[in-house]
Amino acid sequence: MSTEPYVKQDPHPTQLVFPMPEGAIDAHMHVIGPFERFPLSPTSKYQPFAAPWAEQKEILIDRMGFWGFVVVAATCHGTDNAVVVDALEHMDGRAAGVVSVAEDVTSEELRRMHAAGVRGVRFAFLPHISSEATPSDVIRRIAEKIAPLGWHTDLYFLPDTFEEMEPLIRQLPTPVIIDHMGRPDVSVPVADNDYFKRLLELGGSREEIFWKLTSPDRHTRSARPEDWALALPFAHALLKHFPGNVISGTDRPRPNMNTVIVTPRGDPPIKMRNDGHIANHWI
Repeated sequence: MSTEPYVKQDPHPTQLVFPMPEGAIDAHMHVIGPFERFPLSPTSKYQPFAAPWAEQKEILIDRMGFWGFVVVAATCHGTDNAVVVDALEHMDGRAAGVVSVAEDVTSEELRRMHAAGVRGVRFAFLPHISSEATPSDVIRRIAEKIAPLGWHTDLYFLPDTFEEMEPLIRQLPTPVIIDHMGRPDVSVPVADNDYFKRLLELGGSREEIFWKLTSPDRHTRSARPEDWALALPFAHALLKHFPGNVISGTDRPRPNMNTVIVTPRGDPPIKMRNDGHIANHWI
């Protein structure tokens, strides 16, 4: 587990520079804790501050104006999805869920989560947040279990795993959501970025591939909005090529980001980004 001191999420989102569209959904956020009810997984590689469903609702819906949100299981809770289901049960139909499961998940458990509002399964392939990657053959078997429910498969990966991800994405029997734009190196421009070109080619290979635009700070390793312009051409390229297959989210509370963000903002300087700034760049 990281020993880097954590900073709390910013509780004061800045004013939005646009009117939030009616019915807008934050398609990627997390609910974490409270830890006395929903403890961290013993395998978690980071220890974030809690972000319970009520806090997330207050910030994202009551203050920022989203109609609802998608609760994506945070890796710090492992495959215990009780925190996701609990949040959905409190949201009166204004939230959906994406969970993390093991291969032995039962059909009964999947149906129970479906009734609560779960609509997808997520797999992460990043060593700083996930203890071990799920093998491709296991992902395929889980996808076969969830396909009859109409769920999607959410994949979060880095360029060094693309050789494994590409054939998997082409073959999965479910719609596929690619998290965080596939994490291209935004310091290499779109026109010269061979990895991103391969992502675009992959996106054109089947209709049911969707792209999630989130966290320009994650791509630029900066907490300052003035540094985020490098990420925007990649978002614009995805919107141009796949206009009906792009979704976006705040990624609040970005539970591990202060361990990898290197540029602070504010006075005194902090590493945590502001949710209003994120929305003003992506939504």
